[in-house]
Amino acid sequence: MVNSKSKTLGLIGSVLIVTVVLVCSYQIYLNVGYVHHYFSPKSTSVIDTEDTTDEWNPIIFDGKDSIEYDTVFWDKAIINDANSDRNVLLRVKDAKGDIVIEEFQVSPGTSKHLDGLIRDTKYFFEIKAEEGQFILNAT
Repeated sequence: MVNSKSKTLGLIGSVLIVTVVLVCSYQIYLNVGYVHHYFSPKSTSVIDTEDTTDEWNPIIFDGKDSIEYDTVFWDKAIINDANSDRNVLLRVKDAKGDIVIEEFQVSPGTSKHLDGLIRDTKYFFEIKAEEGQFILNAT
């Protein structure tokens, strides 16, 4: 028969092992770039516009001209960072150049969920904005 002291030590040991595994897993998630990007994908673009224009301009996210939502962890949302100067108008095109999401506005500090975008498909974002600096995040 197992006495209560052995049960208590076993329970404490189990809790410690689970705690160590959770802490290590969280540290790997935070500090290993590939793991973090896989589970919390995000692409960023900083745009400086010198003039107000009525033309659509392509957005480059992290050096790429398109975003491909290639994992189930993408939120499929676009965020206009709170530090952006003002509202932006955006639209989304597919690889053929067809508009898949018509013009929409995103205010600083808000996001827009991009309903209808399909996984493993490249999408190209375009911006029309007044003069200023804009920080956009695709999540």
